[in-house]
Amino acid sequence: MKWLKPGKDNREERMNFVEYWVEYVRTHPDKVWSEQQNILINSAIQSARHIKLTPREYLKIKGEICTR
Repeated sequence: MKWLKPGKDNREERMNFVEYWVEYVRTHPDKVWSEQQNILINSAIQSARHIKLTPREYLKIKGEICTR
C-alpha cells in the first residue's frame, strides 16, 4: 500500500487522503476498515455529547445568524 503523500495546498492534501483511503478500502477486508470507521464515528459522537452548546452558540461558531 502507498504512503499518504503531502499536498502543496489544502485541496491537494484532501484529494491525496481520499485516494489513500480508497486504496486502503480496496486492499483490506470490510471487517477491518469498518471497525476502524466505527471507532472514529463513536468517538465523534461521544465528543459531541460532552459539548454543551445552545443553538445560538452553535450557529455563532458556524458563522450563521440565529433568527429565533
